[in-house]
Amino acid sequence: MDDHYLQSFDFVAFDTETTGLWAPANRIVELGAVKFRLGSQTSERFQELVNPGRKIPLETVRIHKITDSMVKDADPIKPVLERFIEFCGPDAVLIAHNAPFDISFVGCELDRSDLPLPANPVLDTVDLFRKYRPGLDSYSLLSLARKFKLGRSQNHRAADDAAMVWKLFSMVAEDFPYMADEKEFKRRFQLYSMKNWKGDMPPLPSRFADFLKAIKKGKRMEVVYASNGRPPESRIIQPLRLHALKSAHYVAAYCEEVNDERTFRLDRMRSFRIL
Repeated sequence: MDDHYLQSFDFVAFDTETTGLWAPANRIVELGAVKFRLGSQTSERFQELVNPGRKIPLETVRIHKITDSMVKDADPIKPVLERFIEFCGPDAVLIAHNAPFDISFVGCELDRSDLPLPANPVLDTVDLFRKYRPGLDSYSLLSLARKFKLGRSQNHRAADDAAMVWKLFSMVAEDFPYMADEKEFKRRFQLYSMKNWKGDMPPLPSRFADFLKAIKKGKRMEVVYASNGRPPESRIIQPLRLHALKSAHYVAAYCEEVNDERTFRLDRMRSFRIL
């Protein structure tokens, strides 16, 4: 790979551990990354726990083993993201396994923190292995690690998984065709961006137009909300962002009752008004 264009810049493999699977309703609890150059055996490592400001559900603790006690003294997400962005630098190519998932969480947390979305291109090792190693039974991180004898288990900690992504990327990079410049790099690969985290927003039903008005004008709302089989409750919220998951619409809002951001499903609103 002498004089290969890809040897001209840094790569950063990164991974997140979270409180759940959908970014608008959940938070990051750990962010990890490995910075490296192709052909080099050395790397720099980034790993930080994050205090999500809420309880970590037991079902996710069972996966990554990160508990409330482990994150209680950790920084909130904003300073961790600032250090992560500095670690990556503006010119690195980022890499993740199932990149849309990690992009959605990092992008959503950047948005919550009023931080700019970095312009770094992002590669997905799932895409790369499907293209250059087709026909495998599974393209999960653990399956690929076992298939290519890079590890027998996965402990679901961010920096360790990022290191596995580094090893897998370095392996599949041996199959890449020669690339002389940026134009060919962009033509050869599917590139993602942190700007992709929101996805497409289906049209908001007209009956919920007040939520869009409240977001645009920075207004608070009084809502009566029913969730999880509980009786409807009155809350004061300040809507921040609208999201959609399949056919359902959600509003991320600052909730005065819990003094934190929460996500509410709009079709569970029994009533609402702008204050």
